[in-house]
Amino acid sequence: MPSPESTAPAWSLVDRIATAAAGGRLDLDAPARGIMLPAGDALLGVDLRTPCRAGDHWVRGDDLIAIYEPADPRRLRATALWRPLHVPAAGDCHAWELTLSAQTAVVHSDAALAVTADVADGDLRWSGATANANWTSGAELPTDAAGLLIRPRTAAAAPAFLFAAHPADARRLLVRRAAGRMAVACWLFSSALEKGVLLRGRVLAAVGPGENAEAWATALVTAFAASPPPLTA
Repeated sequence: MPSPESTAPAWSLVDRIATAAAGGRLDLDAPARGIMLPAGDALLGVDLRTPCRAGDHWVRGDDLIAIYEPADPRRLRATALWRPLHVPAAGDCHAWELTLSAQTAVVHSDAALAVTADVADGDLRWSGATANANWTSGAELPTDAAGLLIRPRTAAAAPAFLFAAHPADARRLLVRRAAGRMAVACWLFSSALEKGVLLRGRVLAAVGPGENAEAWATALVTAFAASPPPLTA
């Protein structure tokens, strides 16, 4: 993972494929797939509920930005901004945050969008909407869960995954298991959207060592919760 002092660009953009310096590729014309990792896992996809190619897209500093305008009755204009998150206390892990915003061209619209992940199944732990994560396991995910930590059940060398919404944002985390995989969705913008209003939410995702996963996950969640709100997309 590049250090904050690294001069290497966070993203390289060729045609409509972005490659992260930390590893992983993102097809801007398939936002629902998210950041595809070498082992086949995926983080921070954007489910627009209608297939949509990116319109305008660019790299600005460490930010990869794309604008989507699905051709459906909701008339949403969604802007996605993917950014690497560097937290020295998190050690050897790769982390990104996604800032997702939405506005509409109609008087009233359903604004619900999901940020997704698809990773290997594992031991699931969750934390609530607090600045300091307190990882808990249980048979059922509570409605107020803000963070998910997925640890490998067997091989210590296997990676663990973190997926967390910013605690200040309204959200609903859902998990579905099938065929050794875990599909995660963080639903944002549950309220109706009016013309002229901008909604914005933030989601964090990371992959790191399975050993001591709680330590680096807590460092990331704590830094993420303390980060200032984005002013622009």
